[in-house]
Amino acid sequence: MDSSQFFLDPNFEFDPSLVEFPLDIGQAQMQSGEAIDAGSGSQQTKLRSRIRASRACIACRSRHMKCDSVEPVCTRCQLYDKTCVYTKSRRGGSHKAPPASTPTPDAEPKTSPHTQTQTPVSASRTSSIDIDSISKISSWEMTSCHTSKTRTFPEFSPTFSPLEVPSRKQDVDLLATYYEFFNNAHPLVLPRRQLQARMRSNPSSLEYLIPVMNYIGSVYHPEVPSAPLLALAEQTLSSSTLPIDGFSVQALTLFALARHCSDEYSIAEKYVDKAIDIALALGMNLPDFAEDFGEGDAILQESWRRTWWLLFTIDGLFATISHYCTHRLQNVDMNVDLPCEDAEYESGIIPTPHTFAQYDSREFLEQEITFSSLTYLLDSIRILSDTMSIIHSPHEPGDKALTSTDAKFVNWFLYLPNSKREIVRPDGSVDETMFFAHLIVNTEKLLLHRPYSHIPYSPLETRSKCTPLETTRDSRTLQQSLAMHTAKALEALSTSITLFALPGDNVMHSPVATCALALAVMAQVGACRWYGSGCGVGKRGRDGKEERERDERRERGYREGRDRVRLGLGALRAGTKVWGLARRSLGEVVGVARELLVGDGNGNGDGSGVTGLRRCEESVGMGVTSSVAGSEVSEMVMR
Repeated sequence: MDSSQFFLDPNFEFDPSLVEFPLDIGQAQMQSGEAIDAGSGSQQTKLRSRIRASRACIACRSRHMKCDSVEPVCTRCQLYDKTCVYTKSRRGGSHKAPPASTPTPDAEPKTSPHTQTQTPVSASRTSSIDIDSISKISSWEMTSCHTSKTRTFPEFSPTFSPLEVPSRKQDVDLLATYYEFFNNAHPLVLPRRQLQARMRSNPSSLEYLIPVMNYIGSVYHPEVPSAPLLALAEQTLSSSTLPIDGFSVQALTLFALARHCSDEYSIAEKYVDKAIDIALALGMNLPDFAEDFGEGDAILQESWRRTWWLLFTIDGLFATISHYCTHRLQNVDMNVDLPCEDAEYESGIIPTPHTFAQYDSREFLEQEITFSSLTYLLDSIRILSDTMSIIHSPHEPGDKALTSTDAKFVNWFLYLPNSKREIVRPDGSVDETMFFAHLIVNTEKLLLHRPYSHIPYSPLETRSKCTPLETTRDSRTLQQSLAMHTAKALEALSTSITLFALPGDNVMHSPVATCALALAVMAQVGACRWYGSGCGVGKRGRDGKEERERDERRERGYREGRDRVRLGLGALRAGTKVWGLARRSLGEVVGVARELLVGDGNGNGDGSGVTGLRRCEESVGMGVTSSVAGSEVSEMVMR
């Protein structure tokens, strides 16, 4: 189905002067074989002259809604799981579906750096997947998918292929799956009860958001092929009729997040850029937006506040993961009120929101205020935004920029209330927002201190896209600060990996956490290698009690580090069932760890970690002294 045939409001006409879209979005997608429509003038002309449907199905006619007459199930009935029935035309003419767009020679797909196999693109930039092949989401039967190609990832193939789905009937509530697995880590859409009520009262406002939520839900469901739902979401967001409103920003932001976690970074950036353009055009960064467009509903107003802040979060995280020094919203003025607790949002009882002005003065408050978990997450993103250029630039170890940045991390922890230090709630559930906040702060801390520590980046780690470019480490004062920076780096990586030992399924965490976990595991591998290779250096002495104690601490550090490597790899493996980013990251990290610690059996990797451990074990009984610097760090970390 041509993207110009997917429409909801026939009277809506998009005016590109309202907002500055990234018009190169379509070109970027055509180069990578994706279907994105930036709203060009030719598409608008085509929209106005669309073929009029000869008849409407009974469901659309009874609701007085526009029907696109796609057979066997129209688009509107697909979205809302309605029984789609057409009556015989009284005019005696046969019903004809709108003609498909004709491909042009210019629309040749090109290889994307993040995908090895792509789908051909038509002249109108619509996906070649036949949307008519999508049956109803609930109580459907599918024997095959019309896609002939699936996306593949380096070293791993997709776990679930639409072509492998057996023929069966299932009752699948993809929205319920979305709320169960994804929403807790990214709670910006309306709570489920409010969303269902809006689907009944004002369904047209959600017709661009629901396909994205269904697609994300399908990714977590092994029995539902996600490729057709991905194509439907792409067509929906590519339509020239995409409204300029907050729900479109939500849809674009969530879709960007899903594409990023599918290991398609460049595509995700295009969608998040489009979401930013619309959000700034609407003024979502201003405090009045939520009230002006909240329809007098406190829950909807809270949803708008959360939408802006998630967009800010995603923009900063995408830039950091891609190793940029800036991000688009870094210097944008924003005075949006802070979001409330998730439980309050779900209950519908929205308190008077706090502001960042209150949060930034919390040390002067006579009575401690416990801000929402999202507030502490947003503060971690603000720190990340302020320190991006510092982390990626060479500095002397005692540089004021480094010390002031480290002070921000320390202050973030110092002013955390006890309830936010404990990520596991009294009922045993995990506060996913605080989990993510702790992980981000510790990852930033690791990125800041590791270049100046005893565990620098190995050349093998450059195989991973998550590894940043190493800054220059040679300086006169470097040796004087190695112990301190190593201790802080070890503390950060240990905390980051141990977070994944909390109760619950790791697939419930934000999939964006994958890159942070990969960085921490590779740093832990480097630490194990350092622990192992550093033992047994020095002179033997007759009375070596102190030296033996130091070697024992290093041996313990090595063994505990190896346990954390296993834990981290296990957590990465859990995500491979769902997201392409986890599949690629696991392959990269396993390869690096194998070569650095044990070798791969083919002469690659020297296995110095194991050799060093044996040397360390021998030195414990022989009274061999360790190096001075290594002893200092061991004492700082192991006490």
